[in-house]
Amino acid sequence: MRMKCGILLIAFAACLSASGTHAQTPAGIPDKAEECDKRAAQEKVAWAKSGPHDWVASDFNKQRVETGQTWCHIWATNGYDRVHKGEDFGRVFLTGDGLHPTLGSIVPGSGLAGGLALNLDYAAKSHPVRFSGAVEARGSVNGFWEAGGTLNLLGSGKRLDDRHINVTLSAIHRELPQLTFFGLGNESSLANQSLFGLSDTTVGASGSIPLPKNFQILAGIEGLWAGPQAFHGSTIPSIEQIFTPANTPALNTSTGYFVYGAGIDWKYPLEECLQCWYKTDASAVFRSYVEGTGAPYSFRRFDVTWIQAFNLFPQARVDLGTFSITGRLLASFTSTGNQVPFYLQPTLGGTDINNVDVLRSYRDYRFRTPNALDFQAEYTHKIVDPLGLLLFYDVGKVALARSDLDISHMKHSFGVGFTLRAGNSVLFKLYYAWGGPEGSHTTYTGNTNNFAADSNLRGVF
Repeated sequence: MRMKCGILLIAFAACLSASGTHAQTPAGIPDKAEECDKRAAQEKVAWAKSGPHDWVASDFNKQRVETGQTWCHIWATNGYDRVHKGEDFGRVFLTGDGLHPTLGSIVPGSGLAGGLALNLDYAAKSHPVRFSGAVEARGSVNGFWEAGGTLNLLGSGKRLDDRHINVTLSAIHRELPQLTFFGLGNESSLANQSLFGLSDTTVGASGSIPLPKNFQILAGIEGLWAGPQAFHGSTIPSIEQIFTPANTPALNTSTGYFVYGAGIDWKYPLEECLQCWYKTDASAVFRSYVEGTGAPYSFRRFDVTWIQAFNLFPQARVDLGTFSITGRLLASFTSTGNQVPFYLQPTLGGTDINNVDVLRSYRDYRFRTPNALDFQAEYTHKIVDPLGLLLFYDVGKVALARSDLDISHMKHSFGVGFTLRAGNSVLFKLYYAWGGPEGSHTTYTGNTNNFAADSNLRGVF
């Protein structure tokens, strides 16, 4: 089901692009587009004069006007421009302000999920603090579901670089009834595949404080509750039928944590730049997980991520694509007698529980330990907008002990795929990966509510 839906989405985009490429723009088209904009402007003025209106009502009216305006633009244009106007309509329909349908995956193995999202635009624009928010819920036919909300508090003081102190409040709950587990370690056996369920809830606050020279401080606190369950009703064994608490920490134990942490991030350039040949973003965050319920499972975690992207000859008349390199390090620390619960440990292989795809030729969640190191190289190239080509190479390794986390004997994957883009963001990725002794893997990842061209992606998930 997951594979078929991904293929249909990519095929639809290809057909849309191809149909728009050969059409010609007839005379009088600009006049029709101007009529769309004129009508929308009149509706906005009429709404403003009929006010005042509350925050939510204004966002629903904005959704109505912009949906009609972008839909009108599709039929007021022709040729290749119609494809771009279709992207604009999709952005408004799926990620703009107001109530929207959502489509995508929840986690690997969930199947295709659908739901609704309510996105609310910035309010209190004339005050020192502006705020925006979103509420979203989705579920799949396989019984997976998630629901949550965010409230963004954005500073608006006068600064030359337009950077402010920002805070995000969030609450998310997930029910994930069927996840795969193969055991712990870099040499876990494919033959030990088992299934377990997981419920987790996170309530927290995170913020950023801008510093000179493109740096910013990151900080956050949260409450985290998580608990595993057995899963029966499949030909694949449930986790407790193969593993025990002796080799799988917190196998039968739910845990609750107070989590606090801080870090630093550096980004260059600060603003999104289509013509820049080089972009980079590096962050390092240290978090402490203080166990409140369930014991003894307190630990600390250190995350480092460095992304570098090279836009190949951005001034050239022909788009030569983008090459990127991403490195990630995750290291865990425990005091004597404590362990990291298996369901809170990072995974490599296929796609992880946060929809990060690394070692894509292996099964989802294939390798699991408290420590992980991986590198990715990707090349993307536009075929016919919004369809693009994806080439990639992944290497990675997990380790039970931090001292074993090095670049020797890393597992690898490479492959090819397609991307469906809107603006500068990827809506869906469909790929075929191979490499290593366990064969190949074909799958997709995607989420319609988080593909706005704006770097501040909309939606909760």
